[in-house]
Amino acid sequence: MYTVFKVHRRVNAPVELKGLKGQHILYAGATVVGSMILFAILYIAGVNSYLCLLLCFGIGTMGIGGAYHLSQRYGVNGWRKRRRARASPKAMRSGSRLVYLQLKK
Repeated sequence: MYTVFKVHRRVNAPVELKGLKGQHILYAGATVVGSMILFAILYIAGVNSYLCLLLCFGIGTMGIGGAYHLSQRYGVNGWRKRRRARASPKAMRSGSRLVYLQLKK
């Protein structure tokens, strides 16, 4: 009755579940939960059941596929590193070297 998923965990290695690594497992789970909540809201609002199923299935499939894509492309921390690299400045400019001399102290 119960399905047991094997979580591959080695020493000093990230958690991996069915090819998803690290925080991408949470993204896939959040997509599934969000899709179920959206289905409940649409169903209670009186939208056609088949339309609700089609919409939520499409959103869930795209979300989980996106999580797999991010996991394969960036790995465990690569996506966060890329976002941080975009947020940091490319170069720093200063009118005097006094700023850099004060850093040593």
